[in-house]
Formats: sequence, structure tokens, C-alpha cells
Amino acid sequence: MATKITFMTNQQAHHLEVAKQLTGSDGFMSDARAIAAYLPGDTGMDLLAVAVFECFRGGRAELHLGCAPGKRLTPEIITTVSTLAFHPKFFGVDTLVCRVPTQNVNAICTLLKIGFEVEYRDRSSVVGGGDGIVLSLSKETVLASAGPVDEDYRAQMAPVEQE
Repeated sequence: MATKITFMTNQQAHHLEVAKQLTGSDGFMSDARAIAAYLPGDTGMDLLAVAVFECFRGGRAELHLGCAPGKRLTPEIITTVSTLAFHPKFFGVDTLVCRVPTQNVNAICTLLKIGFEVEYRDRSSVVGGGDGIVLSLSKETVLASAGPVDEDYRAQMAPVEQE
């Protein structure tokens, strides 16, 4: 039986500090909010990753992802934090934007697998002066992959013959 990942939104100051260390960032904007992913371990909860959302404006937010040493970014982590970002009772954004260092092929591939699209290469835009790949995910893309939203299922059923 697989162990479930636990996502936490409490301890914001702690998780933002951890995210700075994991991403190599100098800091985040004042509107930054963190979601941490943990997996139950032998000695308590093991940190897998921290997602930070910031720069909320015009229905958009920037997403920063940092993985703990020896851990990998998984589709489950990205899908969960993206779903929370789009949920109207959580952040309610329409678009997520993520900048990933070009050498982080695992993260880029994982983001593409769940529906992020490449926007452009941003020269000298990541910590250390390297190039970044800017990717985005829209709420419409996520909803389209979930299937039709037609609530009247009867129109999709075959007609019933009258006796």
C-alpha cells in the first residue's frame, strides 16, 4: 500500500525559509504563500518539497518549487499544488507561471507531463545567472483535461425507446 503525501499550509514563515534554501532564492514577495509536501517516515514527517506562490495579480501567480535533497518532483505534488492554486476557495488564480533552470530537465519534463506549456527561454533569469525556461498552466487547460463540464448527462445518453 502506498503512503500518502501530506500537504501543509501552516507554519508559513518556516516553510518560506525552507523554500528559500531549497530554491536558492534571495527571498519572496510579501504576498508569498507556501505549501509543503511531507511523507510519513521512520522518524516523523520527511519533507519532499515546498511550493511557493507569489506575485498574485490579474488572475496569475508565480510558482516556485523546491525539492528536499535526494527527493524528486512528482506529478502528484505538482498536480495537487496546481489544483489548490486554481480552486476558488484557495487562491483562485487562472494561470500559474513557473521559471525552471534549463539544466533541471526532470522538473521541466514533470511540468510538461501534467499540462504546463513552454512559453519562452528567459536568459540570465535564475539564481546564479543561468537561463530559465518559463512555463505556464491555465485553469482552462486543467478543466479541459478533466472532460466535459456538461451537468446534464441525459443529453449524452442514447435515446430510450418508448413502449
